[in-house]
Amino acid sequence: MEKLVLILAVAGHELGERMRAALEGANCAVCFQMQGHGTAKAAWLEYLGLSDTRRAVLLAPCAESAVAAAFSALQAALGEARYFAVSIPFSSIAGRDAYELLAQGGSAHGKTV
Repeated sequence: MEKLVLILAVAGHELGERMRAALEGANCAVCFQMQGHGTAKAAWLEYLGLSDTRRAVLLAPCAESAVAAAFSALQAALGEARYFAVSIPFSSIAGRDAYELLAQGGSAHGKTV
């Protein structure tokens, strides 16, 4: 069973669809997109180029072998736009049953996703 990671990507709210398309094009089969709103200290906002407090937040389970391609796709799709993305080993945040379900491509109802 190939290891899974969770990609977390955050950018300005207008970039959500571009990030989703890039991640799905890089074989991250499922993307969960949320709209966020929040603030941080002004220095961090300015440093990241995120002075608008509205954000697009994407969560995408991805095979570990596809992470480099997913990050490259994000970079190509977003160009000079400011964003950040990290990968988190799924085994550190999901229980065994959930991890196996995602790794096998199933759902809670036995249907393939």
